[in-house]
Amino acid sequence: MIKDYLTIYKEGLLNDIIPFWIEHSVDREFGGFMFCVDRDGSIIDTDKGVWQTGRFTWMLATLYNEVEQKEEWLDLAKHVLIFC
Repeated sequence: MIKDYLTIYKEGLLNDIIPFWIEHSVDREFGGFMFCVDRDGSIIDTDKGVWQTGRFTWMLATLYNEVEQKEEWLDLAKHVLIFC
């Protein structure tokens, strides 16, 4: 039973949540991440919160180190270092 939930949550995170935020929050023009987006991914506000940016960066680095060494995750974690 618990294994079923772990699979559901892992698949949701890796196949839905992370791809959505990578597609819609990465500011490839000015750097950093924008997290004020609507459900369809359209930008509501361009403010870049420090906590959200740090948390997303930490999550990408942790996914890279503990789940799968996807270069995209590492590159996006580094993306913030250039922005800051």
